Amino acid sequence: SSGINAEWPLRPGKFGKGILGMFRITLILLFIGASVGVVEACKNDKKCYKLFAKYEKMDCGDPCADVPNNKKKCQKLLVKLKKKNCLRCKEPAVWPDDFRWSNAGQPDGYNCIQIREPAEPASHTWNDNYFCWKNTRRDPGFKWSYAGPIAGMKCTRILETADPHTWADNYLCLPQNSPHNLRWNSAGKINGKACIQWREPADPHTWHDNWLCKDNFKPKGPAEWPQDFRWSNAGIPSGYDCVQIKEPAEPSGHTWNDNFFCWRDIGMKCTRILETADPHTWTDNYLCLPQNSPHNLRWNSAGKINGKACIQWREPADPHTWNDNWLCKDNFKPKGPAEWPQDFRWSNAGIPSGYDCVQIKEPAEPSAHTWNDNFFCWRDIRENPGFRWSHAGPVNGMKCTRILETADPHTWTDNYLCVPKYSHLNMAWNSARKIPGKACMRWVEPADPHTWKDNWLCN
Repeated sequence: SSGINAEWPLRPGKFGKGILGMFRITLILLFIGASVGVVEACKNDKKCYKLFAKYEKMDCGDPCADVPNNKKKCQKLLVKLKKKNCLRCKEPAVWPDDFRWSNAGQPDGYNCIQIREPAEPASHTWNDNYFCWKNTRRDPGFKWSYAGPIAGMKCTRILETADPHTWADNYLCLPQNSPHNLRWNSAGKINGKACIQWREPADPHTWHDNWLCKDNFKPKGPAEWPQDFRWSNAGIPSGYDCVQIKEPAEPSGHTWNDNFFCWRDIGMKCTRILETADPHTWTDNYLCLPQNSPHNLRWNSAGKINGKACIQWREPADPHTWNDNWLCKDNFKPKGPAEWPQDFRWSNAGIPSGYDCVQIKEPAEPSAHTWNDNFFCWRDIRENPGFRWSHAGPVNGMKCTRILETADPHTWTDNYLCVPKYSHLNMAWNSARKIPGKACMRWVEPADPHTWKDNWLCN
């Protein structure tokens, strides 16, 4: 089910009679259903359905997202959808009120993501553990990974250092544009944060003091007219953001220089622009950006900041040292994709320096075969390829390569290495030799006697 409730009854007469009419309605609902959990209700109107179909066809994403698609065509369609009252979106889940942890299955009235570490013994009962949000709220977009952070998402490491069952590569991830910036602590709440306890009484490895936390902040809604607005003829009032209202032709005696139209402070991140040598009231000047902006700026009035990318602000006519002022930002260049085979390597002795890795492990292997320190890795200067390892069958929604050594009796038949469907990697496996015409990388475990010396992953 898509989580979308269209108004009933639909009127087949609007879409054609009989089987044809019902077929058209089915197609329309499939279009709407493509945005799973996005639209709670829609008007019984043919024009609305057509707009939804266009929105989906153009791959505009979630029309109810906190940061909707900024393509011009998508924005135009979104405006039309809202004007025609075609959708009613669920409100976003508010932390911590709309979230909860459960160690006894999915609670009624909630949608959930399962939290699981396959290496945990069955007696520790991690199979029924979930992190949940009220089903009357929007899906926050959580994904759980027990094989490292997920490419393209912002991830929080969930680690209990006292637990020996491979928690070092477990992450809870959210979309990059999510308003939730989470932090984890395995030894109590974090001061000044709003926290939710994660507890598993059946696990003896101190799962009684673990907390997932977030800034105790509730986002403000849009400014409401007229209560959130005000006029000021005496400068910017405290607690407000303003636009200056000024006519340069006015005589100074009319005092328009301190006139502003203002709205309550909705919270922006601001960088102070200060030249200490300038006596002309620069102490209260700021350059501001929305809180979700990717730009985190810093100012220096005496030269560039080392290690940052800077732009000079210069005014030759001002004698107060406006020749060495710079606005700076982290000099960040995005990582490029990992290239096969030169950016990859196999390791049977832990994570090598300069690499990020996914652990390759079969829990049924005896400890003497030393699979606990086996990793498949890529250079850390490259993008995460999005690998996931599964010892319980292929991962849904990913393209997976079966990793099988037929001579090994320890349940390798259900082991898979998976990458996202969009990945440029198209891998193949052979447990006896290189595959002709492909670039191959050997996977070897000398401590395992079951012919782990001639296995190759190829692309």
